[in-house]
Amino acid sequence: MWLVHNGVPFDVAFSLDDTMRQAMAIKCSEFHGAQFDLKTMSFKERE
Repeated sequence: MWLVHNGVPFDVAFSLDDTMRQAMAIKCSEFHGAQFDLKTMSFKERE
């Protein structure tokens, strides 16, 4: 639902495989100011 909330069409969001869905969700989160650390595969704490 996070992708739909961020403007991805419903049919596209629910047709993605797990890897692409996660990548798009991470990118949408980064648009909102979050920082994702690829080494730890987790979001960095906001300071």
